[in-house]
Amino acid sequence: MLACLYLLLSILNTSASVEVRSTHMTTTDGLANNSVCYVFQDSKGFIWMGTLNGLSRYDGNTFVTLLPEGDTQSGRLSLSSNHVRSISEDRNGFLWLETSGEFFNCYDLKTERFVDFTGRGEYRQHYDRKAEAPNGDIWLWNSRNGCRLITYHNGAFSSVAYKKSNGNLPSDSVAYVYPDPDGNIWIGTDHGVALVSSAQTVIVDNNNAFAAQSFEKDIFFLSTDGIINRKSGSAPTATSASLPRGEGGITLYGTLRLQNEWVIFTNTGGYLFDMKTQRISRHP
Repeated sequence: MLACLYLLLSILNTSASVEVRSTHMTTTDGLANNSVCYVFQDSKGFIWMGTLNGLSRYDGNTFVTLLPEGDTQSGRLSLSSNHVRSISEDRNGFLWLETSGEFFNCYDLKTERFVDFTGRGEYRQHYDRKAEAPNGDIWLWNSRNGCRLITYHNGAFSSVAYKKSNGNLPSDSVAYVYPDPDGNIWIGTDHGVALVSSAQTVIVDNNNAFAAQSFEKDIFFLSTDGIINRKSGSAPTATSASLPRGEGGITLYGTLRLQNEWVIFTNTGGYLFDMKTQRISRHP
């Protein structure tokens, strides 16, 4: 968290030296709150600041602050919560704002209004994670409410909810939605990994899902018990490697990609899985 200030840097480059200037801005200058949680610059150049008490937009001179107002009968939407945790922009010029309470808000930069991104009045469903597919579709999910596919086409939003009760997901406990470079969508749940194809879901791996990663034409699935399965083309998944497990089992904390290596963080240390050779090594 950025506490109590936001720094606007102006760099003047001369042949003799580089001068860096900073401006200290607080609520007295118009900032919504002195506790700034997220800073983002949109495609138009505006600086957005998510704070503990509202969303501020800065144009280089003045602030405009957006606060929750309650959805009106006229259909005009507002921010769902004062606490804005993250901000991003999609290819269609919409800001996606994650707030406390596990809500997402969608703000149209063209009309400067919040919009119903579901197209069906279900914008107050609980989601706390987001991914953008190669074709521009947006996926939202969380660990209790399944996930949602959001499509923007011809100036309108539409969406599909993936839930166990809808028959298109094995479980509402979603660990990830992973769009691979080829446009395939993989949904990892506590009842297996599903591949989304033509609005249908096909279970391709039965393990409790934790993370997924693609490499060349392969996709690797990491389960919560440290098993790494590989899927290549239309062939069934096969186990490539397993992380060492102690007497108390293994706890996974996170992963990241470094070229051809998948870095896996656990309660017993870090491991490197080489996706090219499919070998695991311990890293101190």
